[in-house]
Amino acid sequence: MAPNLPESGRKTANTIQLPYRHEKLPRLAEGSKIQKRAIPRRQQPASSNERLIYVSSSTPFMSVVKRVRKQLDRSLQGRAPSTKKLSLAQRVNLLNRDTSTVGESNCEVLVLGTGKAIEKTLSVASWFEQQPDCQVQVRTRTVATVDDVVIEGDEFGGDESRKRKMMSTTTMIPYSDDPARGPRW
Repeated sequence: MAPNLPESGRKTANTIQLPYRHEKLPRLAEGSKIQKRAIPRRQQPASSNERLIYVSSSTPFMSVVKRVRKQLDRSLQGRAPSTKKLSLAQRVNLLNRDTSTVGESNCEVLVLGTGKAIEKTLSVASWFEQQPDCQVQVRTRTVATVDDVVIEGDEFGGDESRKRKMMSTTTMIPYSDDPARGPRW
């Protein structure tokens, strides 16, 4: 049974307020066109625990999967501490010590895609979600990018810039040390 709300308390299609209202960009002047700039990218992180892989809509799917798997495997090889200058007792203690804790992951790969590449990043996330040794997190965000408005026949070069917003997804794929998730491959 529907709750009895007074007429003023009912929500109709005309009274629903959205928290964010998208504002359209102004129309272009006659004889002008938009020249798109490249989207600003993050720098590769200085720490070796996190890797960035940028995906475009034309990047082959298995190529991205192989790159991610290679980065995960490469970061696992570097996790073992050096035993070169340790005594025999310290080496034995290091072998007996359980260094992996459940849920802890020291290496992760970020797969980034914007615009038409969002579908590709979600496909990669879905593929790695089915792998027993990976846990996947997907985050969406909005990226601001700048486009140039070029006016034809302008002698003074008075170009304008306009800012637009694009959707972007970040797929974080950490290697899971949890033995309950199963063996690798």
